[in-house]
Amino acid sequence: MKNLLLQADRWLWRMDMVLISFAGLAVLVMMGVTFTDVFMRYVLNAPLRWGFDLISQYLLIGSFFFAFSYALRTNENVAVDFFSPKIPPSVHSALMCVGHALAALIFISVAWLTALDTLEAWRNDEAFVGALVWPTWSAKIVIPLGALALTLRLAHRSLAYAASIGDPAFQQAAGLDNNQLMTIKEHA
Repeated sequence: MKNLLLQADRWLWRMDMVLISFAGLAVLVMMGVTFTDVFMRYVLNAPLRWGFDLISQYLLIGSFFFAFSYALRTNENVAVDFFSPKIPPSVHSALMCVGHALAALIFISVAWLTALDTLEAWRNDEAFVGALVWPTWSAKIVIPLGALALTLRLAHRSLAYAASIGDPAFQQAAGLDNNQLMTIKEHA
């Protein structure tokens, strides 16, 4: 099971890299659209009427939700580790296992409910009305995809913490020792 967890992390890492690439691209496009809109508004007196809709309905949401799983894996999420150093390692691993499992249950619910909402928007051909008509399902689909990716990462980490209870060698191999996240040491 431990080897399977390490292999699964490699696949999840690939997923994370694809999603964070989309998030980064969304930020770059936001910057480009904003720059172009400001230039056209104040220099040419012809603003991009669709720029705000594109940024607020698509790009901002994508840059946010597609970064969740990557942030958790790379320990870029907010964490308060005041008690962690004071807890025995096996108890810490057990608590982290339970905490990540509970968070996975919450986020799978978010993914499921928002996927249903996205499907309903697609079936009903819902649209945002602004300078352009934007289909709402194409904006809403970002949320269940990001939540599902985070759910997979949380479930994986929960299982990794469970497997690491009483096994300092696996904790070190998986990068869970010293309260670190799972980090697979890649060979170049």
